[in-house]
Formats: sequence, structure tokens, C-alpha cells
Amino acid sequence: MKTMIAIPCMDTVQTEFAQSLMRLKPVGEVYHSFLACSLIYKSRNDLADMAIKSGADYVLWLDSDMVFSSDLMIDLMKDMEGRDIVSGIYHMRRPPYKPVLWKTLRQGIIPQDNESEDWDDYPKDGIFEIDGCGFGCVMMRASILQTIVDRYHDLFAPLPGYGEDLSFCIRAKSCGFKIHADPKIQLGHKASIIITDQSFEAYRKAGGKE
Repeated sequence: MKTMIAIPCMDTVQTEFAQSLMRLKPVGEVYHSFLACSLIYKSRNDLADMAIKSGADYVLWLDSDMVFSSDLMIDLMKDMEGRDIVSGIYHMRRPPYKPVLWKTLRQGIIPQDNESEDWDDYPKDGIFEIDGCGFGCVMMRASILQTIVDRYHDLFAPLPGYGEDLSFCIRAKSCGFKIHADPKIQLGHKASIIITDQSFEAYRKAGGKE
């Protein structure tokens, strides 16, 4: 079993991310691919192409500002049994610090017709299905990449009104793949402080607004 850890980044990565990556416990054969580019969707497309050509079985997408447990890969691999795509849970770096999850994600004929609903109060008692997520921490079967490319000729090019990550999710769902999130897998998001689930809950309890 071979897993490519795909890391799109700019010229530098956060120190806390590098420390987390160094402590990560590998499962099977693991190799890392960093790709620096100012166009995030191009970085992701190129990394996906590398995964396909290398014969990887899985791709673990990690953003270079994530902070995570050394057991991250072990936990994600357990979740992958019988599933296509699984996301860990992290939060936006700025108020209101919402989880980067979408309960509903639909593409309209024009951007004004797009339908999306983020998911503040997601289930906490077990893995659950979602319509979309950010790509800060996503594990997927590498085989799904070629299926989506064959149908759309692109994976991450932004659809009108959506970023590259949600555009991928829309394409993946339309190809019949399901996306799940695991509330047990919590990551920090490095900003001037590290944003966690506790940051989000504290902001809400304090009556914070967007």
C-alpha cells in the first residue's frame, strides 16, 4: 500500500506544520510531494497527476498551515475502509472560526443560483457524510482521480462561485463518490494563534458574529 502526501504550498511552510509532519506515524509506504505555486488549483492538479502516474493507492492532502496529531494517518486509514474520501475537521483562521465543512453544495446554472450551507453544528458522535470540505486534511483513494479526470478533464479548476476545493467536491459527488468527515480527527489551523474547535465554541458563546 502506497500513499502520497500531497502538500501544495508557497515558498515556505509553517514551523508547526513541519513539526507535525516529522512526527507523523506512517502507514505502509509513504512519500511526500511538496509543490510550490501561486495558483493553488494548478498545484493540486499537478500533485494529483503525480499521484496517478506514481501508482499511489491513496493521497493524503495536507495544507502547509495545519497542525495535527502523530496518529493522523493511522486514524484516517481506519476511516477509509469502504469509503472514497474522508476529511479531518479544522476551522477557519478568522472569526467566526467556522468548521470548513459543507452540509449542502450545489452548482447552479449561474453563480447566483449556487446552493451551499456550511455545517456549524456537525455530528460529534461518529463519522458522517458531507457535501463538501476544504482540503486542509483530506484522504482519498487515488483511483477516483482518474475517474474524475476522464469525465471532466480537470479536477480542481474553480467552478463559478466556488474555490478549487469545493469544485473538486462537486465533481467527485457527481461521479458518484461520497465524502465523509470524522469528528474525532481534529486539526489546528495556524494563524497568529492556532485555531481549534475550542476557538470556535468560545467565539460563539461570547456572542460573536460574522
